[in-house]
Amino acid sequence: MTDTVRQFRRRCLSREEGEQYAQRVLLTPISERLAKVHALHLDDPEMLLSLLRILPAICESAPEEALAEASFLYGYLENLEVRYPLDPILYDEREWYLGETARVAGNAARMLARRDEAREWLDLSEAWFLATENSACNVARVTYQRLALRTEERDFAGVLKLLPHLIANFERMSMADDALKGRFLKAAILKELNRLPEAVEAYGEVIKEAEKIRNERLLASASVNLALTHCALGNADEAAALAAEATPALLRLKNHVGLAKLQWTVGFLLRSKGELSSAIEAYRSAQREFAAIGMHADVAAVHLVLADLLLDAGQADQAEWQIRAALPVIDEYKLVPEGIAALSLLRESVKRRQIDRRALRELHGYFPQG
Repeated sequence: MTDTVRQFRRRCLSREEGEQYAQRVLLTPISERLAKVHALHLDDPEMLLSLLRILPAICESAPEEALAEASFLYGYLENLEVRYPLDPILYDEREWYLGETARVAGNAARMLARRDEAREWLDLSEAWFLATENSACNVARVTYQRLALRTEERDFAGVLKLLPHLIANFERMSMADDALKGRFLKAAILKELNRLPEAVEAYGEVIKEAEKIRNERLLASASVNLALTHCALGNADEAAALAAEATPALLRLKNHVGLAKLQWTVGFLLRSKGELSSAIEAYRSAQREFAAIGMHADVAAVHLVLADLLLDAGQADQAEWQIRAALPVIDEYKLVPEGIAALSLLRESVKRRQIDRRALRELHGYFPQG
């Protein structure tokens, strides 16, 4: 009887039905899903495809939620015993789903600064993709995530050497969106290297191409980053205009990561105008956004910015509190191994209750700016 049941094949869902059931899955608490596998069509290819299309967007609004969802899905697929209706379609379909789910999880873990975990997920992703036919496209996407991770760890020279090859591969495989993400990453590195005019040009090219291929998500993100770059150059009017243009799209897309960075931009602009109280509130707003979506490394970075601002405002005690709040997060996430000297100096200065401002600013420089 069991064998007869296992051989039974239900009708596969249509794309529209898959999208509907994906939403039902997301509305069902993770703890209740395994008891509702068949009712939720968890084993249906169209539902899985729809879910994997949704998760990257969730990464931009709630990376912790995206990681939890991807972790659940990966565990379910890995332990799936009765693998209908996946098996009859393509022999390597389950491997692809596992690879893509692990890639999404790796991206979410990277955004949350859980870098060791991100590496583990990306290793799993590549291993599963290599078990599929025509794996080059998917492995290239994993490579992009690895380079993004290395960028956050400030291996700028290494990433800049590899990026042109990856972008060329994406273009050769007609992966326009992915090639553009590679150019976006290059622009971000140029900004971090303080090669600001080059970064402005690079972000401008990304924006033009994003408009051309109608990639609204990348367009909004590039606009925010270009605004931050203009802030660093002292181009307040250009930065303000870009921030205003990006805001409606970020709200529409529910891109809370971008909205937090937007508040960072506003804080930068207000500080440049000498409006310290308003700048402090803008940075605190950015910090609340980052905290709400679990981006603790960015919360720590804003603590350091606020400390510097509060010193300008003559609030040394509040500045010390901000630094003390940041230090445990920096230690927990091992965020600035290359800034260990500045971290030690800052820690000692806090103990003496005489903040070493040079160390504070140097340490903050090891974080991505917005």
